[in-house]
Amino acid sequence: MKKRYFLLLLSLSFFTFGCQSIFDCVIPVEAELPNAQFPIGSTETYYYKQLTGEVNNEPRDDDYDYFFDVFGLPEGMDYFVNYRTISIEGRPVEAGTYDITISLFVEGPFNNNNESILCDQETSKTYTIIIE
Repeated sequence: MKKRYFLLLLSLSFFTFGCQSIFDCVIPVEAELPNAQFPIGSTETYYYKQLTGEVNNEPRDDDYDYFFDVFGLPEGMDYFVNYRTISIEGRPVEAGTYDITISLFVEGPFNNNNESILCDQETSKTYTIIIE
């Protein structure tokens, strides 16, 4: 008996909210930055680290536009963007531990109502860089 109520409830939900809403909850399509550890750097050498943004659960993530922003870089370092890839590089001036935040905003394909098909278009992650 409980099984019938569950199936009835599931069917009503499907017809009420549609297929896309159900999949949004179960399989979110959203901007994502990788989990990564940054190497330990030195004020005497050139520093370089590369990360690639993506849209998870989306095989067409090359069809999106990617916009990055970075906060908290040590003096002497900068970032450069090449489509989905962001490079953190430069020659740090001062030793220390730096928490940098990388923000990613993704814009891309839209549905028939000119709405984004993404559950979440932006994300950010904080990484730690150690300079000796």
